[in-house]
Parts: sequence; C-alpha cells; structure tokens
Amino acid sequence: MASGMDRRTFLKTTSATAAGAYAVRAFPAWANAQKSLVAIATPLTTFAYSDVQLHDGPMKRQFDENHARFLNLDDDRMLKVFRQVAGLAAPGEDMGGWYDLTGFSLERNDFHGFIAGHSFGQYVSGLARAYAVTGSEPTRAKINRLVKGYGETLDPKAKFFVDYRLPAYTYDKLSCGLIDAHEYAHDPIAMDIHEKLTRAVVAYLPEKALSRAEQRSRPHKDTPYTWDESYTLPENLFLAYQRSGKSFYRDMAKKYLEDDTYFDPLAEGNNVLPFEHAYSHVNAFSSAMQAYITLGSEKHLRAAKNGFDMLVKTQSFATGGWGPNEAFGEPGTGQLGNSLTQTHASFETPCGAYGHFKITRYLLRVTKEARYGDSMEQVLYNTILGAWPIQADGTSFYYSDYSTTAKKVWYGNKWPCCSGTFPQLAADYHVSTYL
Repeated sequence: MASGMDRRTFLKTTSATAAGAYAVRAFPAWANAQKSLVAIATPLTTFAYSDVQLHDGPMKRQFDENHARFLNLDDDRMLKVFRQVAGLAAPGEDMGGWYDLTGFSLERNDFHGFIAGHSFGQYVSGLARAYAVTGSEPTRAKINRLVKGYGETLDPKAKFFVDYRLPAYTYDKLSCGLIDAHEYAHDPIAMDIHEKLTRAVVAYLPEKALSRAEQRSRPHKDTPYTWDESYTLPENLFLAYQRSGKSFYRDMAKKYLEDDTYFDPLAEGNNVLPFEHAYSHVNAFSSAMQAYITLGSEKHLRAAKNGFDMLVKTQSFATGGWGPNEAFGEPGTGQLGNSLTQTHASFETPCGAYGHFKITRYLLRVTKEARYGDSMEQVLYNTILGAWPIQADGTSFYYSDYSTTAKKVWYGNKWPCCSGTFPQLAADYHVSTYL
C-alpha cells in the first residue's frame, strides 16, 4: 500500500476491480426464480460461499475447526433427543449440557437440559454452508443422514414441542438448518420436512410476535417460559417463501413481525432497545431487512437502519461488542461503563458476532455504505477472532470479558447457543468478504 494512503482510500482505488468481481461471479441456482418472489433487488449481492477462498490465518483456522468438529460429531448423539421423544430407538451417548432432555433448574442455576435439541438446526446449517465452501462429499452425506433422521422423528403434531420451553426459538433454528440443507447441500427432502414441521409447530406458537414483557404478562409455567423469541421468526420464514414459492410462509412471516412494540417505534426514531434481550433483538433486525427485501416495506428498512445506529451509538463498547449481561442499557445513565466493574459477561461473542455480521451484510447490500462493512470488521477483529474452538464434549467459549478484572474462561455449560452460531459464522466468513 502506498505510503500515507489509508485503508479506505486504498479500497476506493480498487472499486473497478470489485465491480468486475461482482459482475462475473456465479449466482446460486435459485437466483432467477427468487427474483419474482421479492420486491427489492439489492444493489449489491454477496459472493457465493465457493467464490471466496480463505488463506491460512485465524479465519480459516476457525472455519476448519468448526467444520471438522461437527462433521465428526456422532449422528446418533445429535438425533438422540428427537428419537427419545418420538419413542424410537435412540442409540448413542447423551450430548449433555443444554442439549439434553432433562435436568434444568433455574433455582439451582443448572442449565443441563435447558432447551433440548435447540442447536441441531444450526449444526445442520453450519455443515450445509461448509459443504457450499468445500464441496466435501462426506459433509453432504452427513447432512443427508441428519435431515432424513430428523424427518423420521417428526410426527404430524410435532409432539417434541409439547410443554417445550422455547418452541419458537428452536423451530427457528430447525427452519434455518432445513432451508440451508436444501439450498446449499441440495438435500432432496429438506423442504418437504420443513413444511411438515412448520404446519405442525404453529399449534405451539403465539398468535403474533410477543415481546418478553408480553410473555411475562401472560400466564406461564415459570420464568424460562417467558424467554421465547417469536420475534426472530420472520427472516427464515421469508427465506422459506423465497426458496419454495409457497405463500403461507410469507403470510406467516408477516404475522410474526414485531411491529407494535419494536419495529414501529424504531422506524419513527424512538430508541426502544433499553432493557431488551440483546442478541435476539439484534437478530430481529434481519427480519426487518427481509421484510424490506421481500415485501418492499420502507418502514422495516428504517427500523433496521435506525436500530443499528442506536446499537452502535448507545450500546457498544470500543471493541464493537454490546449487551453486557445479554441486555441493553438505558443511554446516558452510565450503565455500559458501570458494567466494567459489575459483570464478566460483557459480550455474548459467537451469537452476538453472528447477528452483527448478518445485519451489517444486509445493510451493506441495500445501502452500499462502507460503514457497515467497517462495523463488521471491528467486531471480527476485536471479538470473534479471539474465541476458543468448541471442544469435543461441547465446552464452548461464550462471553468476552471486558471487566477491570477480566480473564478469559470457558462457559460453564456444554453445547450452549454459541455452539450453534459459531459454525454458521465461521462459514459465513466466505460471504462476508468484500473488496
């Protein structure tokens, strides 16, 4: 790079090269069919997973580690909880941690069995994206086995979700995994299973997107039953519509847009982030972006843009991380600074980075504003690249600790939510790369 030339100036000089790269790259097979199902053709598109090759370095190492971890994770263990509930033979060891069926107690702070099978869909998604990168036949074969195995456990009433703490939360991840298995690994039955699951799971979902406050105000068995995330459903439902052309997915997505308590005020410039669960409400920005792309809703684009600006300006540390104790604070009260002496749970790193990457990709595609790429890069270098790899027993890195007495530690429970987003995010390094 020429002396005295900053990074942004250098990148601007390469704009013609970048434009050429976008013009000639291969589009996914569904791209032409999808055009008739969306209202907005974004000015920029991501490269395909196979178009970008990572060279040796921390990003490639994280991708390779995650790919190998889940490629080599025993199928029977991954499917066991679903087979147990279905009354089928369920060989293999228990997964342990959050993933198992029983053992959870909030009073004992014991999260064993917190959300049975919650991350299965994310593991399938991560593998499907890894297959799109590598073309690995063992990976594709594993995806096919997992999709078929899950489908065999699914009954018309989806009894797995009877008395289940967070049905929307886990359905959303299953939805993503099945969509990605179809899209990237060309699984022949994934979308049929997706439709069967979706039509059955409706019985366990609320009539609309419910905020955490609304869930608390309704009768509930105990506190964890008020932690569901129906407000994140629209993104994957819109994607299911785009992949299948079936309008019931689009209609269901519209039903679960959290307009009344979230997107409407954000679109009007009102900061309603304080006191909300951090990661899931950043993740919900991606649902707003899909509402814009699929329906042409300018309101939802404003909501996502305003919400992201509020996140950066009022909720973020210098690292780009946000959400100490997994919650947003009230701007101007010193809560963010005070957290440096009050908690070691500063940023939910793999999940938070995954959500941050998604919304910045959407906003960059739509607006062409480089600041969104800069924000993604800040989170990449300062947060997720420092995450330790998931261990064979499900031990995972979860929180970045920015406290004045900080130290880097493993999370205390195995197979948590961050074990699901990390393999997805590491594969997404390939579609988050721009000149």
